[in-house]
Amino acid sequence: MTEEAQDPVRRMVEQWIARRPDIDPAPMALFGRLTRAERRAGAAIAEVLRPYGLNRGEFDVLATLYRGGGDLSPGALALALLLSPAAVTNRIDRLERSGHLRRDPDPEDGRGVRIRLTDSGRDLLERALTDHVAGLAKLAAGLTEAERDQLEALLAKLSAGTGDPYSGLR
Repeated sequence: MTEEAQDPVRRMVEQWIARRPDIDPAPMALFGRLTRAERRAGAAIAEVLRPYGLNRGEFDVLATLYRGGGDLSPGALALALLLSPAAVTNRIDRLERSGHLRRDPDPEDGRGVRIRLTDSGRDLLERALTDHVAGLAKLAAGLTEAERDQLEALLAKLSAGTGDPYSGLR
């Protein structure tokens, strides 16, 4: 396989330079690589979670509850996941039906509920978490620790530049 065929992003950049030398295709290359990396990572993450009967969104709900102490309001859960309340409600419904979490009345707000991990949800998350982290480490294995730190900082900066208030930059 030629180098050009191995790197479609580089080929795209070269084509844009040849076709429209007046534009800088570097931003297209950057976001093209981000998109390709996210697609590959998403597929790898899904493969790791599949044996546990979880999709990525469900795993994220369980992990957020787990790391937050096992109990959050639906609004706090949505905020932590950077999702709309409706998207979180769908995930909560699925996980509640499978017995991995439950809705309990909020003792401080008679109209509200608290989302809590069940023992089943906690056990499932703890089992899946080890494989999930190992899978992420495998995805990042081509980078040194310093490169991972640099990439994470650069992505936080990029995210902040998009207006993301949760980019991690102040």
